[in-house]
Amino acid sequence: MNKVSMSTLELCSMMLLFLTGSTIVVGLNFTAMESSIWAVTIEIGFGIILFYFYLFVVKKSSWKEFIPLLEMGFGSFFAKIIAFVFSFYFLYIAARVMNDFAFFTTQILYPDAPNWIASVPFLLVVGYCVMLGIEAIARSAVIMTFFSFLILVLLWLLGFFSEEFQAKYLFPLFSHGWKPISTMIFPTGLTFPYGELVVFLVLVPLAANKEKLQKFVWIPIVIAGVIILITMELVIGILHAPFANTYYFPFVKAMELVTYLGIIEHMEIFTYLLLIGGGFIKVSVFIYAARVVLTQLFKVKQKNWHVFILMAAVYLLSLHRSGDIAEHLYVGLKLVPYYLHIPIQFVLPFLLGVVVFWKTRKKAS
Repeated sequence: MNKVSMSTLELCSMMLLFLTGSTIVVGLNFTAMESSIWAVTIEIGFGIILFYFYLFVVKKSSWKEFIPLLEMGFGSFFAKIIAFVFSFYFLYIAARVMNDFAFFTTQILYPDAPNWIASVPFLLVVGYCVMLGIEAIARSAVIMTFFSFLILVLLWLLGFFSEEFQAKYLFPLFSHGWKPISTMIFPTGLTFPYGELVVFLVLVPLAANKEKLQKFVWIPIVIAGVIILITMELVIGILHAPFANTYYFPFVKAMELVTYLGIIEHMEIFTYLLLIGGGFIKVSVFIYAARVVLTQLFKVKQKNWHVFILMAAVYLLSLHRSGDIAEHLYVGLKLVPYYLHIPIQFVLPFLLGVVVFWKTRKKAS
């Protein structure tokens, strides 16, 4: 077992920023129009069930590290292959989140600037934090959670009490039946962001107080869901649901329209701070998890130069099918959920859970 450890507060703070960071800025989905509130509520319940299933698998294995857990479920040979799959998945999703940050920067703050201007410095800061270890990432998450919550509350108050917000846009609820709600939930709503918590299969064994973690780990999932829900209601109330999906960054556009006395305006800049904090934690978690998996797989000590290799891999993966933001979002919303998220977030953990449960039950009997 690694000597590093995290408190329950630190791990929960990481989960909260992990779930909300890029979601509320670039990942809001308004497929169900005004009824999106129902879809988000269902997704919160799903997220809790899914994470407790991940927790159940790790607990049944006596809190084994990731590679020993895979070996317990799939055997030594297949565990190595699956470990490579997971490490690639973590790096690829890190690249996609980094692209979210880069496209946001070059579309909103510095139009027509090349993506590397945003992505390279961002990746260097992430790499430095990963070198410092998971404790540095976790403690940064605690601080960022506090400031992110203050910014969110400020934006909510300014948005909901502005002249641009129209409560009538929030109704009628459930006017289009269950079909748009189910379309919004599956597969995108199930896999993003809650399904990406599969990365915490690597991090949960590092928690200092695992029993306490089991009691409180649902809280960041619920809070994250409520944050997403309130933000979506704000966006719908300002932009109107039929138009919200026409923008790449609907939350940014909504806050751009909010003004007070013709003096207080351009509050969309604060959404950039939210993306910096959440995106930083999310990319750091994915890269650190890939580092842990690969070092466990090859049974080597973690070295700083390993991080440089992973950073290079993330950067190269970020170049794949990301010529513009339209292509980037098409791949992320139409292809990735079916070909990556579902197999890695659901199929492999389910098979792993079945085998681990069967082996532990057989051993107990």
